[in-house]
Amino acid sequence: MIIDDDDYVLKSLSRVLRRSEYSISCYHDPEEALMQCGLKEYDLVLSDQRMPGMLGTQFFEQLMQFYPSTRRVLISGYADFSSVTDAFNDGIIHKFMVKPWDNERLRMLIADELKQRDNFQNLVEHSLSTRSKKPESFSQAISVAGNSYHGILTSDAAMLQQLNIIQRTANTEAPFFINGETGTGKEMIAKAIHLESDRADMPFIALNCANLSETLLESQLFGHIKGAFTGADKDQDGLFAAADGGTLFLDEVVEIPPALQAKLLRVLQEREFTQLGTTTPQKFDVKIISAAAQSLERAVSDGSFREDLRYRLEVMPVYLPPLRARKSDIKTLFDHYLQLQFLRHGYELSQVDDSVYLCIEAYQWPGNIRELVNVCTYIAALSGPEGNVNRASLPPVLHHTNNIPSTGIHSTTELLVSQKPLKATKENLRTAIIEHDGHRESIASAFGLSRMTVWRKMKEYDLID
Repeated sequence: MIIDDDDYVLKSLSRVLRRSEYSISCYHDPEEALMQCGLKEYDLVLSDQRMPGMLGTQFFEQLMQFYPSTRRVLISGYADFSSVTDAFNDGIIHKFMVKPWDNERLRMLIADELKQRDNFQNLVEHSLSTRSKKPESFSQAISVAGNSYHGILTSDAAMLQQLNIIQRTANTEAPFFINGETGTGKEMIAKAIHLESDRADMPFIALNCANLSETLLESQLFGHIKGAFTGADKDQDGLFAAADGGTLFLDEVVEIPPALQAKLLRVLQEREFTQLGTTTPQKFDVKIISAAAQSLERAVSDGSFREDLRYRLEVMPVYLPPLRARKSDIKTLFDHYLQLQFLRHGYELSQVDDSVYLCIEAYQWPGNIRELVNVCTYIAALSGPEGNVNRASLPPVLHHTNNIPSTGIHSTTELLVSQKPLKATKENLRTAIIEHDGHRESIASAFGLSRMTVWRKMKEYDLID
């Protein structure tokens, strides 16, 4: 897929890549392209950065919710090096090219990215093919692959308790709500619930509800017919229809606009939905799992979320502790993802210096497991084929762990009784920006909000440079 609002650029890129006999879809409008991504998985997406209504990096953040293994290449004629660096560090993009581009270099880059995707897919398929038969009990399940439970690695007592509850209740029709900071692995938990249920052989479909307009989000959920709104040039099924018989995972559910919350409440009550542009209701059979970085209790208290919808969604609550509270898991997760990233880059991991483990265990991990994975990606890319990892291999933020403000939380038990996060007022946000040096993952964690919500608050209060 290629996305660029400039027709000349779009045709030029398409002409260059079609010579390599790729099947290509072209779009001028990133929102239209995003809707197509909800229906079909693409091997690679090449996107412009500055487009009306949405940046390329924002598009890729949404794309990752549908298909995280799709390769993401950003191209821009502007000197967006700061935002591009942030996107690399956050794992949002894989490669970047500057306009004007060299045709041969572009073809080589695309070919290399597609090869990387194939290598990773083969690794995943091999991992799936070697899975053991589903165990009958949680104690058997957690011991299958060295404290791994449906890919969730942990030996933390509080995490094990949550997984035990999931294993015992996943097969019920009760809706689950997963609460945890950004990057704690909410979607992995949702997939585990799905795999433990009788719906395991049916579709699991995930949607991040943040950063979508009300019309686009409603269309994604319930579908639309041709002519239902501007740009709706054909009929499209929604995710409730696509997930029929399986599981629908709604991430950042607190970001759903109030009017759409009322519609969703009725859909869950009546077990039927209506496509945009029609008046004919359709029945559905879907297990609902929702999640958010912010608790529903707090969202209701703030007046941003309906209390009656909360009780429809939060029948089985699951709480994921942040990585800083899972001290016994940090080294295990680091070793696992470091090895995986070396494999993804085609390298072999030889040795990890003890000083590296001292740094990662002292760090507070404001971005949680997602940040840890990004750090492992950084290390693998920097270390190269030599495979030796030492303190110099770490990103700069891990070299200054003593300067990171401590949360005062040393265990999950202490976390559960700790104070609630601050409200995101203008003054509190301004203070947090200074304390966390503008790092949005850290700021979001401090307020118990998603990174996108924090960005919108900062924009609202004119706190973005």
